Amino acid sequence: MWKMHPRSLTPDDASALLPLVQALAADHGHAPEATEHSLRRDLEEGWIWGHGLGDPLHAYLLAHPHMRVQFGERGVHFHHVYVHPDHRRRGAARALLQAAEAEAKARGCHYAIISAVPGNDAARAAYEDQGFVCRDAQFWRFRKVF
Repeated sequence: MWKMHPRSLTPDDASALLPLVQALAADHGHAPEATEHSLRRDLEEGWIWGHGLGDPLHAYLLAHPHMRVQFGERGVHFHHVYVHPDHRRRGAARALLQAAEAEAKARGCHYAIISAVPGNDAARAAYEDQGFVCRDAQFWRFRKVF
């Protein structure tokens, strides 16, 4: 395995990021609605941040703030982790998670959360390898569009 050097994503990465975001959505059975404009906007405004690998980009991790107000804790949600199928099983996810964790700590985060679709054993193994503990859902999640 070779040494990987994730780099911080910038708004200029939006066009290269879009097909990977669309691929992740398709893998999950979702119709992708993200656009180059929405990715650029969210990276510019700091709504999301992340890291990427490759030139051209073949892997990424996107994150956004999370918190547990009742405990006074700031955290991060590693929302998207995607590695193009041609580049899997080479340590890309590990490198992205390590880079994102270091940035999260620098941002004052005290924990990270991440999720995977049930049955995605490769993701579960990668996350557990990096110290994440799998927890069963403890509550229902609701969504309202406005």
